Amino acid sequence: MAGRPRDAVVLTEDERAALLLWTRSRACSQARALRARIVLACAGGATSTAVAEHLGVSRDMVGKWRGRFLAERLAGLDEQPRPGRPPAADDDTVAHVLVRTLTPPPPGAARGWSTRSMAAETGLSQSTVSRIWRTYRAQPGARVQVGPRRAWSLPDRAEEAVGLFTAPPVCVLAVTARSGRGPAARGPAAPVAGRLFGQDRDAAHVLAVVCAFAALRGERHLADVPGLRAFVEQVTSAVGAGTSVHLLAHGVSGAAARPDGSGRWHHAPSSEAWTEEAHRFLAADDRLPREPASRTPRLRDALLTWSTTWTPAAAPFTRVAPPRPSYVIPAICGPGNDSNTPDTRSLVPPGPPAAARSTALDAAPGAPVTSDPVIGLLREALLATGCRPGDRVREAPLAHDLGLSRRVVRAGLRALAEEGMLDLLPGGATAIPDITAKDVLDLYALRASLGALLMRRVAMLGRENLAPASAALAEVHAAARDNDHLRIREVDLRYQDALARIADLPQAAHTFERLTARLRMFVTVLDMNYSQACDTIASEDAAVHDALRDADGNEAARLWRVKIERCVRYMIAQLSEDDVAPYLWTTLAGRPRLRPGEPRLR
Repeated sequence: MAGRPRDAVVLTEDERAALLLWTRSRACSQARALRARIVLACAGGATSTAVAEHLGVSRDMVGKWRGRFLAERLAGLDEQPRPGRPPAADDDTVAHVLVRTLTPPPPGAARGWSTRSMAAETGLSQSTVSRIWRTYRAQPGARVQVGPRRAWSLPDRAEEAVGLFTAPPVCVLAVTARSGRGPAARGPAAPVAGRLFGQDRDAAHVLAVVCAFAALRGERHLADVPGLRAFVEQVTSAVGAGTSVHLLAHGVSGAAARPDGSGRWHHAPSSEAWTEEAHRFLAADDRLPREPASRTPRLRDALLTWSTTWTPAAAPFTRVAPPRPSYVIPAICGPGNDSNTPDTRSLVPPGPPAAARSTALDAAPGAPVTSDPVIGLLREALLATGCRPGDRVREAPLAHDLGLSRRVVRAGLRALAEEGMLDLLPGGATAIPDITAKDVLDLYALRASLGALLMRRVAMLGRENLAPASAALAEVHAAARDNDHLRIREVDLRYQDALARIADLPQAAHTFERLTARLRMFVTVLDMNYSQACDTIASEDAAVHDALRDADGNEAARLWRVKIERCVRYMIAQLSEDDVAPYLWTTLAGRPRLRPGEPRLR
């Protein structure tokens, strides 16, 4: 007697490879491996009865997983939610915990978030927080466990991370490796100096959190991944010659990822496997000290901003590390420089292709950094809008444009008022500051003293640490050549902030950057025109850079003092007040010492 008609199970090459991997993997659960064997046996044309007798299971079990696979393909073999008590935390609560895990720990926390501090922050129990972290393998402070190398693992000769792409449920990590044969660049347990992550020892935890967020918010049956091809092209154009790109991917099929043949794809079978492989690649050497990071990395801030404002219609998160700075003139970073030689201060970096330069989402050298992404968004939004002194900041339009609640916007504006960017009005409202000569003197008095200290500190560290400042200085020269007065006032401040970070004095650098944010507001409110000062700014920055490169801290501090003097005089000249303020500044701060041939201060 013939049985009921059944649909034939036809496997693609990728599906067959994934099923075979599950049946042979020691890390795969026995239940998943059994389901993979059932589907493989059904794909061979055997009946459900024959498959059940061969594997020692019931016919109902074979029919169940055959039907689930035909309906949902590989995703149908995953565990489905089972009836029981409703979970204590819904998806929004879990997402909130994951996003909060990326933020800096509360004051007084010695080693980051703990279940106790996170429970107090979110209002959940410690067991619920622990369960969420265990489920998504995103527990902060957890020791990295380097697992064995799998068939789909990244090669051991991979050197550095250069890109990250996340479009729920897709996660792609791009790394580079030396092309051709040769000794391995690193062992599986050696530390990686990834350009994408900097010196952050917690990079594997950051990747675990973003992968968990993608797995939580992702939807299945994703036919196409918008932006993935552009991401691969960015990574390929950003890396140098002689290197190959390897991409660790989860959530995207090989057919959708290989249309242009760029890069070598390594498909992790699950989000947990993707996280484990990222841990294996970024495993830190236990012999190295584990000092806390001096500041929150830019990647963490960018991921936090993206996950906080994420919606199903949001664009994918894309992060590509910039190419290594390369300079054709050895005057800035080469030995044997003569500072009196003409034209040695002009930098001509080769630069990346135009597409990579315009689309790469990594921050420019010296770009402002903030540990709170909301404050960063508010700061940039205020600077981008046309504002006049005394104008009251409207919370509702800002909240609507940024996709935030008014409560969050109000707290961020108060924080900006504490930084000095805004004036705090009675009742908690804020307004654009009405700048006076006293405000200018107050701001530049702090920048002059703190900047001189940082200049001397940078000169002590040696020219090998000046690469970020050299890249920022190249942007200053480019803006001066184009006579772009709007751009040069921004890149000049970026160069100064880059020097502050190189000094490796975290508190001083943080204070200096807050003063820079306040100065940006002053420049925007006064709408200062630097069209006649582009060459002067470029020459002043180059002179400071030459002194730092020559390890002459006193000369760098003197040149910094001259630069501050010119800035004070020029900014006060924009104010509609009497001309007593410049003389008051000279009386308080003194007149800088000029060398023969330097133009006099006016």
